[in-house]
Amino acid sequence: MNWEIITKYPDKETEEKWFDFMPTSTFPCHYTSPGFFAEPFFEDKNPFAVLIFDQKEIVGVATGIQTDKKILCGLEVRPQVSIAKRADHRAVANAFVEALLAMAAKNDAELVSLNCSDEIKGFEEKGFILKRAKGTFEVITLDLRAGKEAVFKGFSQTRRSDLRKAMREDKVQISPLENLEELAELYEIHVGWCERKNIVPDTWETMKKVFALKNYHRIFIAKHLGKIIAGSYFRFYEKSLMEYAANNSLVEYQRLRPNDLLTWRSIEWACEQEIPFYSMGGSHLFLRRFGGTPVSSYRYQLDRTFLQKHRKKEAIADFAIKTYQSLPVEARRRIKKILGKT
Repeated sequence: MNWEIITKYPDKETEEKWFDFMPTSTFPCHYTSPGFFAEPFFEDKNPFAVLIFDQKEIVGVATGIQTDKKILCGLEVRPQVSIAKRADHRAVANAFVEALLAMAAKNDAELVSLNCSDEIKGFEEKGFILKRAKGTFEVITLDLRAGKEAVFKGFSQTRRSDLRKAMREDKVQISPLENLEELAELYEIHVGWCERKNIVPDTWETMKKVFALKNYHRIFIAKHLGKIIAGSYFRFYEKSLMEYAANNSLVEYQRLRPNDLLTWRSIEWACEQEIPFYSMGGSHLFLRRFGGTPVSSYRYQLDRTFLQKHRKKEAIADFAIKTYQSLPVEARRRIKKILGKT
């Protein structure tokens, strides 16, 4: 096998081979497709893709970014590694390691990290440490192949009741975002939401670029009396996977259940498009009430520093999280209040 690293959208020949690879692969999603290079979120983060070839055929893809001396292929809740199902996965893993170590040496990277949807033999033999996602880092995944009625029956009783009530009252209308005027109205909600969460909002230009990527993105909005009160953002790859990406909403309208309705409409849309699987992108309570199955990802990480500083830092953080989670509910509530998280 041989490998190639690219840092921009592929040429026509490679693009065709890449698209041919997608339906044969273990994790066909937007970010393991050529469309990854069209994403505005990564424009300033040195995006790349490692392509593994068996003869002239692509049998493995890993996409990622290079930032702060780190090579990162996805997140625990968002794998970005896919391998042809029929390929020798160990051989593909060995080729990934060779390519990524060459990249790390060239760029003096301290940390190399790959997040995979499946456990893959070969990485650990090369010194990579395996960490399986657990708890809050698992992802609720829905199987849509039985149809939307069957999926709805799998929701929690509370979720089904809330949705039926909201649909019966008909105070909120759900629709795809259709124009820049609606996007501008939703963008104001996005900025306000980010201010409440104390995070930096995406730029207006970024939002416009996302809206334009209709082959990979869908934005659904919720309106009450003609006013946009919430919006949810989704990634998808045709007939493969729909992914819940983000939500912005106005707090004062939460009682109308716009986010429940937005998610349900996106599930309906995915069923209409014959997309078989739907990733919730997380596993907190709001998402768990849509049923589905918690799915783990597998992270393979190589700390190239002399004293393993990244592994040690993560171990301390993991210990702190476990300690916090072991505290009584009231103690955790007080800590959140002190930290300004409420």
